[in-house]
Amino acid sequence: FCAFLFLSVLFFALAFFVGLPAIGFRPQKFALSFTCGSLMFMGSFGILKGPVEHMKSMFKSDQMLFTTIYFGSMIATLYLTFSKGGVQGYVLVLTASVVQLVALVWYLISFLPGGTTGLTLISRAICTMLQPIIKACCRMQAMCVSACVGFCMRSSSS
Repeated sequence: FCAFLFLSVLFFALAFFVGLPAIGFRPQKFALSFTCGSLMFMGSFGILKGPVEHMKSMFKSDQMLFTTIYFGSMIATLYLTFSKGGVQGYVLVLTASVVQLVALVWYLISFLPGGTTGLTLISRAICTMLQPIIKACCRMQAMCVSACVGFCMRSSSS
């Protein structure tokens, strides 16, 4: 348990201290380190609970959505990290990594007693707090786009 947990901390540290600063031009470094940390973290819980019991708990009907999203995001992250490049690869790797991060936090919170209820409350509170910010950003973006379109129209007509 301790060895897997130590390795997960090591990989997460690599992801956040080496991969995160380089995420602007090379998100694959972050994605690979984070995925390895995630696998080690899950392995440590597997050893703590027992591998068979851990797998049974992950494949229960109430955890099936999490399991599908989590494993799907890890497979997608690894596949995209090694196969896609350029701007498309950048966006896809970042998206898969974010989904994986959310799934890992979801697992961690749901593992704690009363964690699912707490996660629901926190999610609602965050959405409520972010809603005005998102609306304001959308308005600002619409204003910028309309100003750019207006500028282009005036430039092309003159």
